[in-house]
Amino acid sequence: MEVVFVGYGVVSGLGLGLCYISPISALQKWFPERKGLGAGLSVCGFGIGGLICAKIPLPLINAIGLTNTFLVIGATYWFILMFCAFVFRFPPPERTKTRGPIFRNGTVFITRKQQKHGSAQDEKSMPPVMADSKTPPQNRIVYEPAIDLTLREALSTYEYMGMYMMFLANLVSGLVILSRLADMCINVFEKSADTASTVVAINGGFNFVGRLMFSSLSDVIGRKPSYLVMLGTQVVILAVLPLIFVTKNYWAFLLAIWTLTCAYGGGFGTIPAFIHDLFGMHNISGLHGILLTAWSIAGVGGGILFTLIYNHMIKHRGYTAASPEVYNVNFYWLCACAAIGFVVLLFVRSTVRDRLLPRVGGEVTRLRVFGRILRFEKTGTFKFKMTYLLQEEEDKEWASFWKASLKNIEVREETTVVTTGSMGDVIGGTERGAGGNTNAERNLGGPIAAGVGGDFHRSEAPRIDAPRNTDIPRGDVPRGEVRADMV
Repeated sequence: MEVVFVGYGVVSGLGLGLCYISPISALQKWFPERKGLGAGLSVCGFGIGGLICAKIPLPLINAIGLTNTFLVIGATYWFILMFCAFVFRFPPPERTKTRGPIFRNGTVFITRKQQKHGSAQDEKSMPPVMADSKTPPQNRIVYEPAIDLTLREALSTYEYMGMYMMFLANLVSGLVILSRLADMCINVFEKSADTASTVVAINGGFNFVGRLMFSSLSDVIGRKPSYLVMLGTQVVILAVLPLIFVTKNYWAFLLAIWTLTCAYGGGFGTIPAFIHDLFGMHNISGLHGILLTAWSIAGVGGGILFTLIYNHMIKHRGYTAASPEVYNVNFYWLCACAAIGFVVLLFVRSTVRDRLLPRVGGEVTRLRVFGRILRFEKTGTFKFKMTYLLQEEEDKEWASFWKASLKNIEVREETTVVTTGSMGDVIGGTERGAGGNTNAERNLGGPIAAGVGGDFHRSEAPRIDAPRNTDIPRGDVPRGEVRADMV
């Protein structure tokens, strides 16, 4: 038994963790504009593996015995993984770089990097600009700001803590119910063992579908809305499952369980891209690995609690394994977990604007509802008020914040560059070195260099990408305005 614990629990567990996390970071780098799809593709194999392999072990055991079955399956996995290791590649660095000013500890960092001789910017790479901008085309750069955090700093943020709780809540119901799915089919709905095995195999297919569907959907509607849909779906299904069990409606049970499994699988598919958006590609492997400890906690802790309640209902309440009540009591606390995760997610700030915008006096907390900030403020002892900000009010606060931030800019210069633009004018010309703290008007020479005192115009709240470098060409920019969409 000790060999089983060490071999299957420790060695196999370590192998699973290494093989699960490693491809995710690499594959996301091949899809910089569709990070959700890239993450979904990298983890959906975990779902389809259950669909393919669910029917393999039992016939092998009957044909060659238990020990030989482990040898055959292990050797097959080894050959497959060795082949994958030989074709494992990272994309070129330029495919993984996210451009933009970096905000760190109250300082805006700009890194200039060498550009090849030729056109400084082609038409395809030209970012969008506002129509009323006075800035010449060769210097009009619009990048999203980024937050640069170390691994330790990221772990201590409220966003990561909230994400951990949300992810735990998303997993626990799926893990607990999946482990008892065959028993539910056999005991409550009186199906055969073969039918139960088929249900479990098909359920693995829905796990695969959920990982790919919700991760791709997150590229369209956003990571946070996708998780709100998943957790909301789990709350509804767990609330109606007791009624389904009491009435023993088998087809309603299958529909509910398979939908729940889609939402459960979608959590795995979407979380890598969510981590990337909030904390950048640099820390994704470490943060993802730590976040997956919620998987273990949900499986072990949720399984133990489910079993304790299940055994208590049978031994002390007079129920049997076929009684719906032994499952319904567990559905209640699982529903509560999903609801808590839903509420916690509402307070996870998933954009740069939400994370950087300073609190006003008396503000306790805030969340974004239908694209606008709902602010909770303390006005006195046990007195609170809610303020639903207009977009114009929010933009004004955001502009004021950036006016203050632009007074403290550090320019990091990397290499010498002399680049000729389309009109023959020299755009580059810096030498390797590190610039000290400087104001934007004197040293930046780029999109933020138009002056600190200009008017800001409205821009959408940007997402979080945490690059280590950013390419910003240098040139003579007419004094005039600093717009929020420039930063």
